[in-house]
Parts: sequence; structure tokens; C-alpha cells
Amino acid sequence: MRIIDAHIHLCNMRKPYTKEELMADLEDAGAVGAVIFAQPADMYREVDDPQERAKANQYCLDSAKGEEAIYPYYFVWNDYVIPDNFSEYVGIKWHRHHDEPRYDYKIPACETFIQGVRDRNMPVIIEEEFDNTVQLIERLMPTPVIIPHCGMLNGGVDKMPVFFDNPRVYFDTSMHALEGVKFILEGVGPERVIFGSDVSGTSLPFHNFPKVELEKVLQLGLSDAELEMVLAGNVERLIAEGR
Repeated sequence: MRIIDAHIHLCNMRKPYTKEELMADLEDAGAVGAVIFAQPADMYREVDDPQERAKANQYCLDSAKGEEAIYPYYFVWNDYVIPDNFSEYVGIKWHRHHDEPRYDYKIPACETFIQGVRDRNMPVIIEEEFDNTVQLIERLMPTPVIIPHCGMLNGGVDKMPVFFDNPRVYFDTSMHALEGVKFILEGVGPERVIFGSDVSGTSLPFHNFPKVELEKVLQLGLSDAELEMVLAGNVERLIAEGR
């Protein structure tokens, strides 16, 4: 069965989790590919510099070259830079926690960036506070949005039913306990659940490697057809829909 880990932070800079380590972990899990994006450490947590952000994003882009199933997402920060090679990325990572520097959602640069994403129909992983998540989803529609960790860091899984009726909102399984994944699965069905692990240089050596997170998904009691959607089909369909 085809397996894509749809939530990997890749970088060889401050907290390295390199392509070589990634490929070894994917092989161990029986996965054929992954969605990759830069780490917060290189975006804003340990350094706040546009050139460093560009290097971290470029590392993901370079790591995907020549690989059939390694999908690079562009990590956007609050300067809303649109690089010259924006079209080479297949998705967007939007990321901050409640106690971190904020995105300014009112400035023109934000709307310009959002319009660029909508124009290309790029899937967007949004990890933000709940109110900001609601606002972003409204502005991005009908672009597909993926909420990571079953909403654990977007206000909590108990707040996620507000998105259940929106067919363009998906959820990834990374890092959340099995019961939370089941709750989301019951709310939206396997057509809108995506497998991910959230492995990165910051998480090592904790046990959230692709193989361990995959074993969690395999406990959900899904049929083979449903597993095919969750483990690869859903995310690869969203990427293929992009322009």
C-alpha cells in the first residue's frame, strides 16, 4: 500500500533532520515519500532573517529534486515573501504558536500572498490559534486547508467540529492520541484525514517517527480502501489539484 508522510520538517541547519535521515525513516516505515517543509527554528525561533528563511525553504526544494514522491511546501512567515521560484513549491506551511510572534493579517502583503496561493490552489497546512485559523480558512477558500495534529494546536480537537461541514478542510494525524484521531475520523470520514508524523530535528529522539505514527493509524480499523485514502491518496490528490 502506498504511504506518504504528509508532515515532515526537514533542514540541515540549526536542528538538523536531513534528507538522508528522512529517507531512512521512510524506508523503515515502508513509505514511498513525504511532504516536507522547513523548521520553525530557521524561520523565526532561533534566527529572524529573510536570507536564512530562504536557505531553509530552498533546502526543502533541493531535497525534492529528482524524487518522484517528495513534495516541497513553502514555509511562509510574517514578511509574506513570495520567492521567484514560488511555482516550484506544491503547498504552503503556515505556522505559529500562541506565544510566538504574530502574522499581521491586515497588511496588503498578506492579501497578496493569499491571492497567490488561491490562484495556484495550493494545499495549505495551517498551525495557528483558533480565531486566526477560522479567519485564514475563510480567506483561503476554496483552496484546500489541512489542520495538523487533529487541531491540537489550533485550539484543541474539541473546537474542530466547526470545520466538519466544510469539504475543503482536512486534518492530519500527526502527534495526536488515537482517541482524537478517531474523533476527527468520525466527524469528517477517511476522505478528509491525512497521515503525518511531524518528525523533525526538534523532536528527536522522541518517538514520533513515521513508523510509530503509522502504527497508530493502523489501529483505526480502516478498510484497505480507506487506508489508501488516509495514507497517501488524499494528500496526493490535493497536490495534483494544484496549478
